[in-house]
Amino acid sequence: MNAVTSISHIAHIDPPSALRDLPGWLVWRFEPNDTPGGKPRKVPYYTSGGRRHGQQGRAEDRQQLTTFDAARASAARRGFDGVGFAPLHDFGVVALDFDNCVADGVIHPEIVPLLANTYAEFSPSGQGIRAFFTGSLGNLKAHGEPFGFETFSSKGFVTFTGNVLDICELMGNTDVVAAVDNTVMELVQRRFRRDPIEHTPSESPGAPLNLTPAQLTEALDVLDPSMGHSEWLQVGMALHHETQGQGFEIWDTWSAAGEQYPGTESLQTRWDSFGKGGGPVVTARTLVRMANAHGAHIDLNSPASAQEFDDVARTPTPDAGAAGKAARFTPVSAAEFAGRAAPQWIIKGVLPRAELVVLFGESGSGKSFVALDMAASIARGLAWRGHRVRQGRVVYLAAEGAGGFRNRLVAYAGRADIELSELPLDIVTDVPNMLLKDDALGLARAIGKCDVVIVDTWAQVTPGANENAGEDMGRALAHCKGIHRATGAVVVLVHHSGKDASKGARGWSGLRAAADAELEVTRVGAGRMLRTSKQKDGDDDQAWGFGLDIVTIGMDEDGDPITSCVVTEQMLPAAGVLRKPMGAVEAVLNEVIQEIAQSQTEGIEVAPVVLETVRRMPAPEAGKRDTRKQKVRRALESLCHGDDAPYWLGDDGCISIC
Repeated sequence: MNAVTSISHIAHIDPPSALRDLPGWLVWRFEPNDTPGGKPRKVPYYTSGGRRHGQQGRAEDRQQLTTFDAARASAARRGFDGVGFAPLHDFGVVALDFDNCVADGVIHPEIVPLLANTYAEFSPSGQGIRAFFTGSLGNLKAHGEPFGFETFSSKGFVTFTGNVLDICELMGNTDVVAAVDNTVMELVQRRFRRDPIEHTPSESPGAPLNLTPAQLTEALDVLDPSMGHSEWLQVGMALHHETQGQGFEIWDTWSAAGEQYPGTESLQTRWDSFGKGGGPVVTARTLVRMANAHGAHIDLNSPASAQEFDDVARTPTPDAGAAGKAARFTPVSAAEFAGRAAPQWIIKGVLPRAELVVLFGESGSGKSFVALDMAASIARGLAWRGHRVRQGRVVYLAAEGAGGFRNRLVAYAGRADIELSELPLDIVTDVPNMLLKDDALGLARAIGKCDVVIVDTWAQVTPGANENAGEDMGRALAHCKGIHRATGAVVVLVHHSGKDASKGARGWSGLRAAADAELEVTRVGAGRMLRTSKQKDGDDDQAWGFGLDIVTIGMDEDGDPITSCVVTEQMLPAAGVLRKPMGAVEAVLNEVIQEIAQSQTEGIEVAPVVLETVRRMPAPEAGKRDTRKQKVRRALESLCHGDDAPYWLGDDGCISIC
């Protein structure tokens, strides 16, 4: 088998679909190695430009890893040497890295049998091989003859070239990531002289199953806490994964009835160790299998069988009274359906009394100010743009920063000539994680009965989530709909546009499908506009113009004015009018701020923004003074002043997005 040593161009790299959307991609570049005679190092960077550092897999690390498409685009646009994949323990993917295993164009025969059933490619040098499998083998390393061998299951990264092996193409495995098999395990045993005890091909880690408390109780009731140590640990690990680390008391209470109970303190230490390192990830599927083997009957919603549908055909109408409740799916006549109550509105024709609404716009469009303007009108019972408003209780999740939101409230009250005590609006500043069940339930309990809940912004309450993945976004949206169910409120998600604003809100396309209404905020020249881009029970493409007036609300300790903005009613901006184009330095600066704004839109520190912008600008000619920093600071002043400014500098010296 011959190796082709040329490396595919970044634009033509195409990974298996099982890897493409995993949020574990970054970029890398060659950097000098200070070791005498050492090869250049492959140094990983986030797509935002910062070097990857610190504990891998922590929330801050996960937030900056991206999908493959985002990494490839960043590498091509910014001149990195390539893209890389950083496995994390919950991906259930292990990368095998073989170094110096290609000699004279021939792959070492000990490796060839591993490559027949899965995706494999050449390394950047053409002298190494990368192969990808599902499962976990830990993070192992062996140097020396006959070739170097490493496994990456939960930390580190491997370069990804797209330079596919001939055998991979011949066998049709370019889109296959196979499970770790006996051939792989035997090589691990030979090279590392150990059993691959962390190999768990039978269970691919993923999201919690969202078992109900009754199902967890049923599972633990049939299991003996005096079982073997290994099985007892599996129960704890499954509970830890299912409850996202919040279910210690469940495990402790159950374990306390066992003969080998070590005590709460010792148990807590063991609990805190779960999910760390490169060990196996045990999910609630293991717990359910164990429980059902001991007599439980926990159904994980497996597909209905043909026999079950045959039973329906024989007895199509069940006895609803026997079940104690009416049938869920009951056909009604057209006349009865048409006679039902018409759709209800909170802002008539604009904001429906429904489950979910998305209000989105590009950075600097003013979407958060529009959200507050609507919230205040609803809380006060005032008409909004001539539309009737049904007064109600509003809770605002100010997840983008309490300080900036405080200023907006003061500015609104000043312009409306009211005391803030006259504005019946409740604020939540603790940021919930809508991926976590406990956070969603806790938020619903704290809110109570309500009419409108505004979440500003969606990105801030889904930390570490893959915005393009239905699994992550679906779970968070289910929790939002649960909050509607518990409180009665329509949940309004304030969200960002994608890089191509014409394609709507950023991320997963299912977000639009899930929304009852969608409101888009855009900027046209110095003007701004809100329009209804989707309305299930009303008219689409209604539009209203508005502006943002800068308001001085006080003075800081240095005597400088503290400012914010308020929404003002304006005519619709003229179609086709473009905003003032950015200069070359402004364009680079804006790109840097926008990349950082993927994870934060307020409190962006100036110094790292300036340094990164300078790094991306051409260096001055030899002998000329370096004035890049001064140019960047002038560009920042330009982008933070004027009626159509997308940013402003707060009194804390940080950049915020309008």
